[in-house]
Amino acid sequence: MIKTLFLCLALAAPPVFSGEKNGETENYSISTHSVLDFKDVKEGSSLTGSRTYKQVYWTINDSGHPPAIYPLDAGGKMIKPEWTKTYKGVKILDALNIDWEWLTSDGEGNLLIGDTGNNNNYRRDLAFYLISEPNPYMAVETGITAKYPLRYPDQDAFPPDEENFNFDAEAAYYYEGRLYLITKNRSDTLAKIYKFGELKPWQMNVPEISGTFDFGGMVSDAEVSPDKSHLAVLTYDYVWLFERPESGDFFKGRRGKKEIKLGQCEGIAFDGDKLLISNEQRHLFKIKFREILK
Repeated sequence: MIKTLFLCLALAAPPVFSGEKNGETENYSISTHSVLDFKDVKEGSSLTGSRTYKQVYWTINDSGHPPAIYPLDAGGKMIKPEWTKTYKGVKILDALNIDWEWLTSDGEGNLLIGDTGNNNNYRRDLAFYLISEPNPYMAVETGITAKYPLRYPDQDAFPPDEENFNFDAEAAYYYEGRLYLITKNRSDTLAKIYKFGELKPWQMNVPEISGTFDFGGMVSDAEVSPDKSHLAVLTYDYVWLFERPESGDFFKGRRGKKEIKLGQCEGIAFDGDKLLISNEQRHLFKIKFREILK
């Protein structure tokens, strides 16, 4: 799964950020960097870089699989305790995997795991979990620190009309102490960006709409760089890279995009001056920043 890849505004009138300004699309060929060597990752969804352990990345399976997270290095090799003989990833106790679609780091030693997959837009049990990032060289299981149920402020029909199928969030990122979700629009390509305020464990959390952006495809993952200077957003057809401007709003800064044809890409993370991209077929790819931001 690897490739060398706001102002809070009123709900009634969120801003629309154009996907054309400063964007340049180019086709290019790229070869497989490696293949994930752990077959228990059958339908990988999301990829995030550890902020605690160097050269460690985490991935998950989506619906129909055990509640577990899987550590790997940038070459696709699974990391596991030396003493275990039947390793199945790090099991997350007291958690359900109804449809896990994203995970991200809060930069403070924790991981957030999103059970927000909502293909048919009718789920009323959306949530995400907080866990203390386990030691990938020692742990085979860990418990949750908190569960955060959520609902969207603008959804009042389950499911909504077909032209409003925009309540499936499969990408998230944590930035300046706040969690953001990006929707996978199944009606068109205009995604919504939701921003959470202070998170309330075990209580209903209702984010605000921070804005919208036309990514030109269905968004499958997102990640902020460790130094918070860039935001990467992945779709099935494009990889986007946003550079943070002085205002701090990524969507108003310099940006670029690249068209990709690499299967169903589901995960993106940072590796120095490169982006790591993964697809559901467990192929890993790499792309340098300069290939996206000219």
